[in-house]
Amino acid sequence: MRHFILLLLSLVVLSCEKEFDPETTFDGPQMVVEAYVQKGPNAFPPYAILTKSLEYGSTIGTDVLKDIFVHDAFIQLTNGIDTVQLTEFCASDLSFLPDFIKQAISESIGIPVEVLNGNGIDICVYADFPAVLGLSDLTITENTEYTLLIETPEYGSVKATSYLYPAVPLDSLNYIDHPNFPANDSLVEVLGYFNDPADELNYYRLFSQRNDEPMYATSTRGSGGTVSDDNIFNGQAFAFNIIRGQDPFSDFNFDSFGYFSRGDTVTVRTSSIDYKQYRFWQTLEYNSGAQGPYGTYTRIESNIEGGLGIFGCYAYEDYTIIIPE
Repeated sequence: MRHFILLLLSLVVLSCEKEFDPETTFDGPQMVVEAYVQKGPNAFPPYAILTKSLEYGSTIGTDVLKDIFVHDAFIQLTNGIDTVQLTEFCASDLSFLPDFIKQAISESIGIPVEVLNGNGIDICVYADFPAVLGLSDLTITENTEYTLLIETPEYGSVKATSYLYPAVPLDSLNYIDHPNFPANDSLVEVLGYFNDPADELNYYRLFSQRNDEPMYATSTRGSGGTVSDDNIFNGQAFAFNIIRGQDPFSDFNFDSFGYFSRGDTVTVRTSSIDYKQYRFWQTLEYNSGAQGPYGTYTRIESNIEGGLGIFGCYAYEDYTIIIPE
């Protein structure tokens, strides 16, 4: 769900953050797709969130968000052999269900229960719900290309493909004192040790989690983005500093940003992605950081044919370290 919030706000109001007016015309809304196929521990079943694009400069309020979702779409996901249909459900559909079922659905699609319980916006998602019970007709396997096909009366046909590359494991995690130790003796940096395979280019996206907080996309110190290729370290072994991921809409603390605290349980997720997904996040994050009078506009690259957004496959591994008090 946090992916969706970031994607929606970035695609709709990103340009309002700087004094730049792209020379575009608005011929009506397009469909915005955010869909994923995951392979890894406790992976969500395949799912898609469909929304409508808004005109540049639009004001986003509750009334707009209530009408932002695209309904009654026919969605198929296939690996070229097996095919499943994704089913739509909305938060309002769950009002009659007992809490333990809401909790199961919440965990399976990554939308918090408090959101499903209602906040004035009827959040809707399409998902392969039999996969929650292990009954899906589509087995998620690495080294496989997946195709997403969407049909709607309003927006016609939309198509996207993404390749699921195998996850590349970390060797280990460790931690070191804060650079200003002992002045900042309660904070630490987490290090990842990695041995990149010596083959064709690989593309990665990094996440981190602290204690029971959500899993946030994050970056390595000095990189400035959540994605990277191995163009400059192909086949090398090295260590890198992992910045603590956090809610981009939360309060910013310059003293603790990027660091973990002693006593934290830290989980790091490394995911392998394909080039199209790499370019989507790279161009999106470049625009997000292009602030100030010298900021430049870069068109966000999408792999959605006939719409906007991203369909991404990624395999991942999770690694946990407990930092002593």
